[in-house]
Amino acid sequence: MVDFYVFVILVALFMYVLVVNDITVLYKAYLVFHYLLGMWPFCNFLINVTPDQQLQWVFLSAAFVSLCFLGFGWHIFALVLTGKIKNVKKAYLYLWAVPAVFCSLLVITNPWHFLFAKPSLNGWATRTYGPFFWLFVFSIIIYFIVGGALMIYELATVSEKNKKKQLMLCIWGVVSFLALSITDVLLNAFILPETVVVPGLTSSGLIILAICFVVAIQKYDLFKIVSIAQREVIDSMATGMVIIDKNEVVLDINKSAGRLINLQPGHVFNVGEFYPASGIEFDGEFLEEYGGDKSKILQTEIIINQEQPRHVAMNISPVFDHKKNLLGRSITLNDVTELRGLIEKINENNETLKLQNEELLQFQSKLYKANRKLEQMSITDALTGCYNKRYILNQLDYEIAAARRYSIPFSLMLLDLDKFKLINDTYGHLAGDDVLRGVVDIVNKNLRRSDILARFGGEEFIIYIPHIDHDGAVALANRIRSMLENQTVKTMIGELSVTISIGLISVIKVESINIEEDFLKDLLARADNALADNALYEAKLNGRNCIVAEVFD
Repeated sequence: MVDFYVFVILVALFMYVLVVNDITVLYKAYLVFHYLLGMWPFCNFLINVTPDQQLQWVFLSAAFVSLCFLGFGWHIFALVLTGKIKNVKKAYLYLWAVPAVFCSLLVITNPWHFLFAKPSLNGWATRTYGPFFWLFVFSIIIYFIVGGALMIYELATVSEKNKKKQLMLCIWGVVSFLALSITDVLLNAFILPETVVVPGLTSSGLIILAICFVVAIQKYDLFKIVSIAQREVIDSMATGMVIIDKNEVVLDINKSAGRLINLQPGHVFNVGEFYPASGIEFDGEFLEEYGGDKSKILQTEIIINQEQPRHVAMNISPVFDHKKNLLGRSITLNDVTELRGLIEKINENNETLKLQNEELLQFQSKLYKANRKLEQMSITDALTGCYNKRYILNQLDYEIAAARRYSIPFSLMLLDLDKFKLINDTYGHLAGDDVLRGVVDIVNKNLRRSDILARFGGEEFIIYIPHIDHDGAVALANRIRSMLENQTVKTMIGELSVTISIGLISVIKVESINIEEDFLKDLLARADNALADNALYEAKLNGRNCIVAEVFD
């Protein structure tokens, strides 16, 4: 009796290991189903070799309980084989387990009611059945019919030939089992007398059922194709993959990883043997983390020296079981040599582009300065450095229009160097040029930033003076005249004294200006004719070095 309980405990431990470990659902379903298949003949054998009726009942109840769950197991196996198990909810499975559990309870409680079966005078080897037995038979038949219907439906919809043959073999096995089991029940329960028993019919049906499954598995690779496909997928991956346990021992390595590193299952994976890529801290913090907390996700880049150095991106991830216990680590290796080469090429191109951009910026800066210089030259008098006639004429159009719009009074001052022709004739044109430059320097010292000085031609200059009334303009003219009178101008032949005659026109009533009638042209004509001919003439009669001023109306 003790040995039997030991057998039960060992079987229970086997079933526990089978259920909790990571194998495919199809494997689990088949192994459980096959285990239940074997319980019926095994227990019937023990009944016939054991004279103790109490032990006989224990074995018989175990046999019938296994048959109860055989029907439920067949239903689960049919769901797994047809691929419908993934869409089945747990409540559905619990509901289908109820008949098996209920019938098992009827079997176990039989010694209290004997409504399931009664032993003969020779013990439980020969027996009569009660109403609970027929309920049990009915539930078994329902289980197998529903499971068979699932397979028949799958057979009608699936297109793969091997799958069809697998399903057909399983269906024939179930049909054979049901036929022999029903024959067993009819012969031994109804047709033959109580003392006569035809043994082995149900067991023969179980053998046929098991053979059909074995043929389906072996001939049509019901299980193997899954592992082969998984292996093919892993080996065909461009990413190298290494699986190590907690002690760094290699458990598995795919072909891509084998081409990069010389490792085999059973070797120790020593990450310190690899060379870190340039610029990567590898032998310090990384090695410390790798050897310390093994639950961390780590990544780095290494160089593998083969015929040519290969840059490899290495990612290390922990592998846990369903209880979050660390089983080992998975290491993926991606050859990034070409990518690294492209990055280096891009960096080189970027450096070249950076240098070209710097050269272009320098060129643009020089071009900008040159354009500014050209622009300045186009509006500047080359000899004196003040504005030229073209600039002052263009600028006066804008200034006069702004003065009229905002009611800004302004004045125009015409300057003419006295006896400048005599200076040229006496001292030469180079000395005359020095005089012109010296005069411009002195005049500029008396002007504001808003005033505009321009060379109008020869020894004549024009000054535009905004925001000034007539008295202020006269005072400015006197200050310029006086400063030139009291200062000498440095020339190549020494210091010379020069004087200047100034004609001044002040525009006070700015709102009366009619720009559309070319006011600037009229103003300059008046300055040139009236002022030059009359005012300057008057100034020269008065001994030059004087100012003639009037208000434009």
